[in-house]
Parts: sequence; structure tokens; C-alpha cells
Amino acid sequence: MKRERAISGNRWAMLLTLFIAAAFLTGMKGVRTQAAQAYGYLLPSSSYTYLDSSAVAGWPAQVVCYAKNEIYARNGRMFVSTELQNWFNMQYWYTPIYTPEQFSDAMLNPYETSNVQMLSDVEASLGMYPLDSAGYSYDPVYQYLNTVGTTQYYVNPDTYIFYDSDTRYLTDADLSPLSAQELCYAKNEIYARRGYIFASTELSDYFNGKNWYWGTADASSFSDAVFNSVETANIGLLQQKEYALVPGGYLLDQPGYTYQNIGSYSAGDVVRATSSDYIFYDSAVRYLTDAEVSALSLQQMCYARNEIYARRGYIFQSQELRDYFGSKSWYYPTVPAASFSDQVFNSVEIANIDLLKRYEYSINPNGYQLY
Repeated sequence: MKRERAISGNRWAMLLTLFIAAAFLTGMKGVRTQAAQAYGYLLPSSSYTYLDSSAVAGWPAQVVCYAKNEIYARNGRMFVSTELQNWFNMQYWYTPIYTPEQFSDAMLNPYETSNVQMLSDVEASLGMYPLDSAGYSYDPVYQYLNTVGTTQYYVNPDTYIFYDSDTRYLTDADLSPLSAQELCYAKNEIYARRGYIFASTELSDYFNGKNWYWGTADASSFSDAVFNSVETANIGLLQQKEYALVPGGYLLDQPGYTYQNIGSYSAGDVVRATSSDYIFYDSAVRYLTDAEVSALSLQQMCYARNEIYARRGYIFQSQELRDYFGSKSWYYPTVPAASFSDQVFNSVEIANIDLLKRYEYSINPNGYQLY
């Protein structure tokens, strides 16, 4: 049965955006590490909304401390604290880029700066949480999250058959262990990620049991045009393998069907981005130079400029940019264009956007033409 959701309208919209963003969470590049846990953000909107103390009312000091440092972690900061570093290493969204010495608070946007201060004040009022104390445990954080029901915010990769089937081309080797039922479900998982509402009771019940599934489009309004090239290829391969095992494919809604043998095959692998996954990995903390920007192609200038938006969670309207940034393991689209504000940028980002745009439009008055 689908878990009850007692969520306000604004938060519902925010969560829906976040869960849609799960479709882009994992990419192909980087070093793979095994994730012991796979939660999302303690405060999902802390990078683009001014929060007050009511957002963390009743939270223990440890959770407040983690939420404060989550803002730094979202910006790629590494931590001196072993406790914090290990915690964020377990989060699928975390991409460590900058050492504490390289990181500057100037990278934070006005929302983040305000929220860090608010969380610091709340933590101080509770008694500062002592990091790295002997015998520290994450159990109180998990217990607290489960108690207050905020697990609705989190997407566990182990709840997917193929967590990355929207960003990675599946192989014959990936699919060889799967039964016809699993192949059918993995194929429809790609549809489920895109909000497809299933007519099959079997599929509907299965995906309604996933906290990342939000059915928003019935068959009459759904179009395969929403799929990117990776998704399209994987749907084709999954169906080919399914039909090879069972002519005509797995037969849904037969009496006595069970989900007992449905497994997860790639969910635990979380990809960590490296500097090579960016055009300018440090364009949020370093002023770019004329020499390095002028050396780029027109397309690269456009991509580098939009990379700064992508790092801030911008959801692109251009399919070209959706496909390009959707392949990046560090890209987490959370903010629709209508809700996005340039206030999320720090002064370095603003300057680099202006520089990149100036060069791009000096080459072509219309800029690079996106498809």
C-alpha cells in the first residue's frame, strides 16, 4: 500500500520535483564506491529558499549540525571531521570536490548563507553538537528520520532494479541474471521514473510501493518523446531479452503473482564525479580567465555557462542540455525554470556567466543554437 503523505501543497510540489530529479542521479564517469545508505537531503530546499527555525523545530542538535554541513556538502566541500565525511560519503548525491582549504564561504549563495547562520544559531541554542566524539553513531539520525516520517524525502537506490538505467547503457551481462518478470519490471521502471500511470494492477501496485514513484501521466497523455537516448536503448534491450525468454513477454496480472524474487542489480553503485566531468569544475569558486574561455568552441562556451546553472540544480528546457547534463553524475535537477532565481549564484559565478556569455555572443550574435 502506498504510504500516506500528509504534505502541504508547496512541499508536495517541492518533493515531486525532487523525486523526478532522481531520474538523473547517476552517471557513467567517476570512481564507483559502494553506498552503505542512500538518503537524500535533510533540508531539500536549503539552497534556494530562505528557511527559519520552524523548519527544524524539534530536531536534535546532531541532525541540525548535519543539516548545516549538508549545505557545504552540496557545494562539493570535503570535511576535516571523519564523522561528517563518512556521513556524506554515504549520500548518493554527494560529490566531494574541494578540500576545506580550497573551499570558501563565498561559494555559498545568499539563501545558503542565511540558512547556515540560522542552523548555526539553532544548534548553539541546543548546545553545539560535538563532532567525532568517541563512540559516535548515526543511529540517532536514522531513528529520528524514521520517527518523524521524513523518509518520504529519501530515495533508496536499492528500491530500483537498475538505479541508473536512465543514464547508463545496460549490457547483456547486466541483464543475464534477470528473470522475464524482472526484465519486464526493469523496462517499466524506466516508464515509472517518468511518471507513467500503469493500467496493470501488478505494475501499479509494485511501483506504488516505491517512494520515488509519482504517477502523473496516463497512457493517453504519455509520449515516448520524454525518454532520452539511453532510456530508449535500454527499453529496447530489456524488451528484446524479455521476449527471448518468454515469447510475447512476461504475462502481467496472472493469479498468484509475487514480488518476492524481484532484485536490485546496480543500485548500490554510486558514481563519484571527478574534475574531468566538468568543463570548469571550479567555476563556482574561481574567476575564469579570458585566455581559457577564448580557447573554447562556441558549443563549449554555451555548455560551460550552463554548467554553472546545472550545478545549482536548474532544470533545462532545451533537450540538448537535458541530455548533456543528464549524463553527469553530479547533476541533480531540482529547480524548474519558473522558480529559478539568479540570486542562487555567488559573485564568482555571476562574473563567469557574464564572461562566458560575452565570448559566446561575440562569436555569434545569436549564441550557440541549441536543439
